[in-house]
Amino acid sequence: MRSDEQLVACYRDSGQGEALDELTERHLGGVWAMIYPMVLDKNLADDLTQEVFLRAFRGLAGFDGRSRFSTWLYRMAMNTAHGFLARQRRSPVDFRAEVPDRCQSSSERPESVAMQGELELAVEAGLRDLSPKLRAAIVLIALERLEVGEAARIEGCAKTTMYWRLHEARRRLKRRLKGHLRP
Repeated sequence: MRSDEQLVACYRDSGQGEALDELTERHLGGVWAMIYPMVLDKNLADDLTQEVFLRAFRGLAGFDGRSRFSTWLYRMAMNTAHGFLARQRRSPVDFRAEVPDRCQSSSERPESVAMQGELELAVEAGLRDLSPKLRAAIVLIALERLEVGEAARIEGCAKTTMYWRLHEARRRLKRRLKGHLRP
């Protein structure tokens, strides 16, 4: 199996579209999983993910290999999400939180389904209340399970800054979700 960097080189050298297809297949889920918790809208996450890949493939000449391809791509994904959120703050659009799809099996009690739905909405509201930089820290480290150093490179900040952002995001989420968490 060829590495991401080998696929990039293959595309640059020969223009093989299959290399881009393979890169997309490898990273599509990861990019979407980073963007969704930032924007909290599935359709918007789909659109922004597509935008990320278009930007990446158009700007492939700008990938210089000093970092891993995935770091470069995920930084582009986070920059795209941050850019979208900044535009939203300048011209806010009122969009409603998506209603989670629930398929209730006969073994699930209605109270537990309702409580789970309430918790999911509270977590989403807590994420929505975080600044984009604090939300990015939670997304990259807690949800995507990246190392702090990798998350800092993606966000373009120092490791100590990323540690602080993660701590602050967790503190705010914990305070916001206090009624839903067990002691």
